[in-house]
Amino acid sequence: MDKIHEIYSGYKDVVERFGEGKIQKRFMDLSQIYKEFLVKENLTGTVKVNSFMLIHAIMDYFTDISRLKDFHNIDFTNTYKTKAYEISWLLRRKPLQVMEDGHEELVYINEKFILSYAISFITTNKENLEFQDLSQVRLQCFNGFIESFYYHLKYRNCSAQALELALLSFEAGLMLNPNLSEGTSTEG
Repeated sequence: MDKIHEIYSGYKDVVERFGEGKIQKRFMDLSQIYKEFLVKENLTGTVKVNSFMLIHAIMDYFTDISRLKDFHNIDFTNTYKTKAYEISWLLRRKPLQVMEDGHEELVYINEKFILSYAISFITTNKENLEFQDLSQVRLQCFNGFIESFYYHLKYRNCSAQALELALLSFEAGLMLNPNLSEGTSTEG
């Protein structure tokens, strides 16, 4: 945590705008989410969260949001945009660090975390949507989206704008044909 105060000096305007408490809370919340992911994946002894990289990602995120608000002269940004900016900085900074050699399967551990984090975001609090009860057609679409999104996270330039579009596209797909979840066909 001492490193956080050192970093704050380079982000003075951002800290003044958002407040140290809000930044600290984001750091603590994300640290917890990362730790839960490592426990779930049984990686606590092999992978660690580099708090220095995490706080830099958070500070860069708040810097971008500050610039965005200034440029558009707005007080609030939409949830998809803020999540996309956060994800893009987490991808760039890669706070998950593999501590041992010989774990080829962990090359994309940061991308795997982001996939899990993004899916949690886009599937949480969606009204009338039961992901465990998807029709076969809708489940195939959902799994196809997940695979494509993971591929994009691993091999493509993940700008905040591209990530925002991916998150919004998923939402649009949910609303496009609600009958798919009931197993009905739209083919004539």
